[in-house]
Amino acid sequence: MKKSLFILSLILLHFIFFILKICIGNFYINEDSYEYYNMAGNILSDFQFYCGDLKSNIDYTLYTKRPPLYSIFVLFSSFLMKSKIGILICQNVLSISSILIIKQIFENYYPKINTSLLFLLIVVSWNQFIYSNYIISEIFFQFLIVLLAFSLHLFFKYKSLKNLLFYQIVIVLLFLTKPVFYLFIFPNLILTFLMLKKIRIKLGYFSAVIPILFFLVYSFWNVQRTGSSDFSSIQGINLLHWNLYFFNQKEYGVEKAREINKQILNKSHQIENYAERQSFIKREAISHILKDPLGYMMFHISGCFRIFLDPGRFDISKFYSIESSIKIGGFLDQINKNGIKGVINNLYKQPIFILISLLIIFGFNVLKLIGFIWFWIKNYKKASLLFWILFFVIAYIVALTGPLGASRFFVPVLPIYLLFSVIGMSHLISIIKKRYYCTNTSLTFPSS
Repeated sequence: MKKSLFILSLILLHFIFFILKICIGNFYINEDSYEYYNMAGNILSDFQFYCGDLKSNIDYTLYTKRPPLYSIFVLFSSFLMKSKIGILICQNVLSISSILIIKQIFENYYPKINTSLLFLLIVVSWNQFIYSNYIISEIFFQFLIVLLAFSLHLFFKYKSLKNLLFYQIVIVLLFLTKPVFYLFIFPNLILTFLMLKKIRIKLGYFSAVIPILFFLVYSFWNVQRTGSSDFSSIQGINLLHWNLYFFNQKEYGVEKAREINKQILNKSHQIENYAERQSFIKREAISHILKDPLGYMMFHISGCFRIFLDPGRFDISKFYSIESSIKIGGFLDQINKNGIKGVINNLYKQPIFILISLLIIFGFNVLKLIGFIWFWIKNYKKASLLFWILFFVIAYIVALTGPLGASRFFVPVLPIYLLFSVIGMSHLISIIKKRYYCTNTSLTFPSS
């Protein structure tokens, strides 16, 4: 596929999904969307970085639940809250840019990328288009991760302090967009050391302090607003309502999981101080998890594996406003209640369009994973430090997402993952073709 055709086809695909969403309506996918949009409105009206309703009782968790950067993006891309469509247009531009930039980066190291195969994998990666057309931070976050890759590419190419600083600043932008990235400041110390071991730059080691300083300033600001130094209240929310709840659901059933969460929440409501209450919730959730560390570890790992394969039932159903008449819950809910057999049985209760879409996407997700694994089997010795860092970013996102294991949370690293997969799959295809050719040749005998 020629470069111009690839770009035009990519734009056309985005345009089709954009028009579909405009026709279907509803630019909010879940509570997260409303919270991001609320914060943007509160910044404009009162310069308050709060993702709830300022006219209702103030909930301190809503001051820090969503970092501010995506809401600032929403504020400006909506032309100061005048057009939600403006947000979608900007996100589609970012989505296209992310794919083209990461493709260009990989082509500097692997010039013969199979563009037709890449386009095919993009076509069956519907979440790339779905999340471009919702008020949600995934595509903006994805663009920043691609920008991180771009800054690394520039650093290794030009070996300058300027590009190293660019890389550190992008890390700051990333954790000011989604809390999942704030812990990256610690492995970044090691990554910066490895980068500077390869390319020596005077004062370069001090650059790794920049993200830490921003983290400390932001945490101090949170103390001023809420009394708690937590980077984000989402930490406690996820620990209790996702990690602990779904682990207990899997181990003991729905009723027991609800009972444990209810007990923790009831006790926490007796604590008036917000910071102490948040600490109590996290402490209790962790203590319950540590009662069975091996069981939880297996549960966490299974979620990490699942994120590579999840076809995104919720995302597709929501985008097309197609809901099953039977409320069966999501993939995570079903696998915890009934295991793989329950997932398969309930899959066939979905509307036919959703069923066919999920089967096709799941099949290609398996192929993507095979290609990704094969890339590293063949290239682990010769892959550059740039690609090892990108591999670490994918592993980091997957590990911290853990038991949530939903396709939505894989969107930020999807373009990078697709490029690894394409290169791995291309190599596998060439091996299969050679073996097929050799087999046919050996079966062909000269006529006597």
